[in-house]
Amino acid sequence: MKARFTQVARTTGLAAGLVLASAGVADGAEYTMKIGHVSAVTQPISTCIEVMKSHIETFSSGRIAVEHYPAGQLGNYRENVEQVQLGSLELTYSTGGGISNIFPPIQAFDIPYLFNGERVIDKVMDDPELNAKLRADVLKATNTVRLLGMSGDHGWRSFFTTTEVQSAADLKGLKIRTIESPISMELVRSLGARPTPVSWPEVYTSLATGIVTGTKNSLSDIIDMNFTDFIKYGVLDNHTYITFFWWVNDPWLKSLPEDLRAVVLNGFEAGKTTCAGLIDATMLPKLKKWAEVGGKLHIPTPKEREGFVVGQKAVADWYVKNYGSEYFDLLKAAAARAETAIAAENATVLK
Repeated sequence: MKARFTQVARTTGLAAGLVLASAGVADGAEYTMKIGHVSAVTQPISTCIEVMKSHIETFSSGRIAVEHYPAGQLGNYRENVEQVQLGSLELTYSTGGGISNIFPPIQAFDIPYLFNGERVIDKVMDDPELNAKLRADVLKATNTVRLLGMSGDHGWRSFFTTTEVQSAADLKGLKIRTIESPISMELVRSLGARPTPVSWPEVYTSLATGIVTGTKNSLSDIIDMNFTDFIKYGVLDNHTYITFFWWVNDPWLKSLPEDLRAVVLNGFEAGKTTCAGLIDATMLPKLKKWAEVGGKLHIPTPKEREGFVVGQKAVADWYVKNYGSEYFDLLKAAAARAETAIAAENATVLK
C-alpha cells in the first residue's frame, strides 16, 4: 500500500461517483452480501466499507446487493467471525484477538516492536507468503472462513499517561490499563508498570478516579474517547500495529460466478486502499486537537527505544511457550523482507 494520500483521494473520488449509480441496486439482485462489524459509522473503517459496497454493487451491475451493518448491530468481533463461519454473514473484519479463540497463533501479530514504521507494516500486511500461510491455516481450522487480506485503521498502540513518560524507566509503577490479554499484560509488566485490566466502557471513569494512570492505545482512541480530560502525555513507542483481518465466508464466495468473484475481490481492494489513506488523513485534526488541549508527544530516541524493545522478549517467550515459534518466525521474516525492499527503494531514489 503506497502513496496513501493519492490512493485515498483516487478511491474516495471513485466512490463519490458511484454512490448514485448503486442506489436501489437491491431490487432484482441475484446475491446478497452482508457486511457486519463493530466500528461506528463515524470511524474510517465504515467509509472503507461504503467504498467497497459501492464498487461491488456498481461493477456487478446490481447482481450483488451489499448490506452494511456497522456499530456492532450483529455482535462483537468474535460473534461476527462465528457468523461468517456459519454462513449467516458474508464478510467481517476482526483484530487478532477477535479470532484468537478459533486460531490462537494469530496473536503473534500482537508481539510488540516487530515492525519498524508504516512502510514496513504496509508491506507485511501485503506479504504474499504470510497471507497465503494465514489464509490456509485459518481455512483449515474453520472449514469456511477465508482471509481476504489485512488492512489498518487506527494505526499504532503506544503508551498514553497522566504523568510524563519519555523512557521505559518512566513507566515503572504506573497503573496501565490493558485488556484481559496475557500478551498485553505481559508487555506492561515486563516494562515495570502495573497491568490493570479494565473494560473499554470503564476506562474514562478509571482515569478520573486514578484506578489507572495510563493506557496503551492509539492517539485516535485517546481523542475520540475524551481521555484527554486526564491524559496529557504520550510516548510514541509504537509497540503494536492495530491490524484488521478481513474474513469472508468461503462457500458463499465460491458460489459466485467467476466474474462476480473478481468484482468482490476488486471491491475489497478498493476499500483497503481507502483505509490506507484515511488513517493519515483523519489523524490531522486529531493531532491538532491534541495540541489544543496541551498534549505532549515524545518520540523516543534510538537509545530510548532500546529500553522499550526489552519488553518484546517476555511477550515472545510467553507466546512461543503456548503456541510455538512458527508465526513469530513468519512475521520476523516478513518484516525482514519488507525492510530489504524499502532499503532497495530508498537506494533507487537516492542513486
